[in-house]
Amino acid sequence: MNDETIGRWVEPHRVHRRAFVEPAVFEQEMTRVFARTWVYVGHQSEVATPGSYKATTLGTQPVLLTRDTAGLLHVFINACRHRGVLLADDHTRGTCRQLICPYHGWSFDMTGRLTAVPMRDRQGKAFDEAAMGLVAAARVDSYRGFVFASLTPDVPTLTEHLGAAAEFFDLFADLSPSGHIRVETGVTRYQFRGNWKQQVENSMDGYHPGLVHHSFFEDVLKPRIGRGMGFIVGPQSPAKSVALGNGHALIDFRAFDRKAILGADKPKSEQDWHDAVRARFADRPGYAEAVIACNGGDGFNLLVYPNLVLINNQIRVIHPVSFDRTEVFAYPVTLEDVAPEINAARIRAHEDFYGPASFGAPDDIEMFQRQWDGMLRTPSMEWLYYDRGLDHEQPLGADGRESHVSDETAHRGIWRRWLQLMEGA
Repeated sequence: MNDETIGRWVEPHRVHRRAFVEPAVFEQEMTRVFARTWVYVGHQSEVATPGSYKATTLGTQPVLLTRDTAGLLHVFINACRHRGVLLADDHTRGTCRQLICPYHGWSFDMTGRLTAVPMRDRQGKAFDEAAMGLVAAARVDSYRGFVFASLTPDVPTLTEHLGAAAEFFDLFADLSPSGHIRVETGVTRYQFRGNWKQQVENSMDGYHPGLVHHSFFEDVLKPRIGRGMGFIVGPQSPAKSVALGNGHALIDFRAFDRKAILGADKPKSEQDWHDAVRARFADRPGYAEAVIACNGGDGFNLLVYPNLVLINNQIRVIHPVSFDRTEVFAYPVTLEDVAPEINAARIRAHEDFYGPASFGAPDDIEMFQRQWDGMLRTPSMEWLYYDRGLDHEQPLGADGRESHVSDETAHRGIWRRWLQLMEGA
């Protein structure tokens, strides 16, 4: 499969089904998308203490996010340099002085340095400990506690990569009076039979909720706030579908206050919490109110291409496993320096829509399965269409575009970036 073939599969208004269902495409995505740009690997609070680590994946490659004794962060390929054995099981966390291979006992410190080899005197004369440390990611950087890595050295800076998406990290984190969030309350983990791009698209899809999540909006939302879904995504909705550039995308709900929609009853300490945010930003007129109105992400769904979504009170991480299998990790986020009942309400809100017995995530998983069955079994139906709102897009900033929330502006931006990376840009 060559680049010319890939180029024929993405047009401004449609995408060929083979971009989803071809195993060869998935293999190229792991080298051309996930290995050629910045990819989210974890939050600093997950490795808060020296000697802590998190085992995750970058694309399909197992990696370790570590914090060394000096407090510095590192990202390594999670494989012993001797025989390639995993040093930690995927998606585990822990604290230790050394990462010790369970097969032959080779030991590595949190900087990736090889520190011990059992019966070292039996190694050959050419053996060089200094050259046998863990394989490091080419680039590691963070923004507002979110840690990204790249396996390719010649990528733009993380700030350049984030571009217009950076301000939404600020809105997400600044709801804490100290400006710090924490990922410490566990994770809602699910998987589905289907392609990782289905979850990417769904996270930015303002067209489906009124139908797919009808029971939630009628049975839960309407009794709670007196209105159903129509005022959010109906024809007169001020919400937007946004392509931010670099594949990043947004569903922008900031034109109206959504604090009550997915949240539990207001805690009594809410006023004190909001007053603390206002005090912190007293020198920035209007900013504190913008932060509070977003309610820690409830004012937007943000995709940072290719694998990170900030949505409501959660960090959602998309892990491709194979062309037809995807895992999703949804981490409810808590705030530093707020009353315990504030964080409890945030966690209950997460469970409300995204938990295993919730109204939202199970609906989406059902749609992923139906979509996958349809794409996989219907080779005669070649094209998927993304033309909604194409003639109504408006420019936004240097590289962005926006239109009505039910349009597919965000999706077209995602596919433009996919094509750039797949063609080697």
